[in-house]
Amino acid sequence: MSQHDDPRARVDVEAPDPLVTARWHPEPELIAFGDEGAARVALERLGEETWRTALDYLYREGVRRGVAPLTYPELRERYFAPSGGHASPAPERPIPSREILAEFRERLAPYLLNAYHPGTLSYFTPAPLPISIAGEVLAQWTNQGIDVWSCGPVGAFVEEEVVRWLCDLVGYARPAGAKPAERSGVVGAAPESFGVLASGGTMANIMGLMIARDVHLPRRADVAAVGLPPAAALDPVAMAAAGHQPYPPPPRGAALEGWRIYTSDQAHFSIAKAIDFLGFPGETLAVVPSDEKFRLRGSALEERIRADRAATLRPLAICAVAGTTNTGSVDAIAELADVAARHGLWLHVDAAYGGAALLSHRDASRVPDLARADSITIDPHKWFFQAYDIGGLLVRRRDDLEQTFHRLPEYYRTAHHEEQPLSWYELALEASPQWRALKLWMSWKHLGTAGFGRLVEANNDLAAHLADRIAAADDLEAIPAGRPELSVVCFRHLPGGPAVAAAIEGADPGALDRYTDRLATLLQHSGEGWLSTTVLHGRTYLRAGIVNVLSSPDAVDEILAALRRLSPAAARQAGLPSAGYSTSR
Repeated sequence: MSQHDDPRARVDVEAPDPLVTARWHPEPELIAFGDEGAARVALERLGEETWRTALDYLYREGVRRGVAPLTYPELRERYFAPSGGHASPAPERPIPSREILAEFRERLAPYLLNAYHPGTLSYFTPAPLPISIAGEVLAQWTNQGIDVWSCGPVGAFVEEEVVRWLCDLVGYARPAGAKPAERSGVVGAAPESFGVLASGGTMANIMGLMIARDVHLPRRADVAAVGLPPAAALDPVAMAAAGHQPYPPPPRGAALEGWRIYTSDQAHFSIAKAIDFLGFPGETLAVVPSDEKFRLRGSALEERIRADRAATLRPLAICAVAGTTNTGSVDAIAELADVAARHGLWLHVDAAYGGAALLSHRDASRVPDLARADSITIDPHKWFFQAYDIGGLLVRRRDDLEQTFHRLPEYYRTAHHEEQPLSWYELALEASPQWRALKLWMSWKHLGTAGFGRLVEANNDLAAHLADRIAAADDLEAIPAGRPELSVVCFRHLPGGPAVAAAIEGADPGALDRYTDRLATLLQHSGEGWLSTTVLHGRTYLRAGIVNVLSSPDAVDEILAALRRLSPAAARQAGLPSAGYSTSR
């Protein structure tokens, strides 16, 4: 009897190929990667090569220059050159990962805006902390769907914990029985504050005003109809005790007419965008002039509200700013909160940038009274030094979120509904948010609040250093003058000094604006720094928005030196008379 006929004989059966479904690809291990023995080495190689590519970018490009010295047409022509000057068709066949990483190194990395460069002081795009990047990597790998609790179980709790930390930070009260974090003596007014993470400040501002529309507006209309004082609309508990609905049906269509939402001329453009998005008439947004330091004050707002009431218009909400994008100015929140309380208005504070100052015990007083707001926007991907994207909306009353955003599609029902799990889609506008909290959760643990505060203080100190340099020079002019409220400094270079600059501007009012634009462009193209520009009181200024952990006083001084060196070329390009070429210090 042969071996094949003997049932006791051992038969070697070839193991199935774990990569059989992906053999069509040059790297099947990166497609059918479920078998550790077959794929782990390839995945580790991909991770190492990707991380090495990232570090090559960081040290060969990121910290070396602000941005490549190319204009928009030049860069567009260079990028699209391989496909004849237009976007190429999608690739038909697979390409190995090494070739794709090589293309990133050669075709993309040299032409990016480099937030890591010490001289990049432009928009609120920070150099993200490495631990934040690590958190983003893990969040993408785990791919938790925190919209529904069962799709991201512990992820929902991380999200809740981070939201709670942010509520503690701004001074909102914890739920009854919970122990609040020790902060600077600020006591919140609401027993059930909460919040949601979002893509950024625009989405958070839209959601904040959406609550004002769907929750506060019908309350205001209700109390007006029965003759209660306007302030009663801010207390849903008292409304319920008096026999009124704490959450009347949300208004739509013509019911949105005749209301006014107040903000300053320094508010972020997303406030106007929110008005449009939410279906209000365009005239709903009432812009009140800011003061000489670009702050919205209570007296100016009160005057406008009284005029609107006299015209039978109905005030609804105030949108204040704690750290404007333009100048870093902080509105007089306490004064505005007093106005809101007197008139029963919703107070939303856009603290997307400035709210991070609360991380510092030294500098927290620069953004006071946030806990008096009904809703607050805060953006960790600005001054918490987080990788994009992570913003947030905080509210004094958790129920306001659910009343505004909760819908119950049949496919989101859960078999264990009696447990009342936390599903974030019930509390926000986004239905499929990514797990944004993990990177901030990891970063906060890595630095602690005190460590975050040190980084914020360093940026504020850099802004003060820049302001001091400007004040000491006869060829530089800041607006507003003096030390900045936070870490934004707006200034101009005056070629030839103030007298020469005044003469140039007198002869040609737009000359210094053209010169400032050319100076900013030349600085950008030099690679030595990156400053944005803005318009204040009708004039163009350079704007340094300092949220860079890698910058330093030396880097600030080098930017000023570069501006002076580039001044003659900028003057020529702007058509200034030759007298404007000289520079002083």
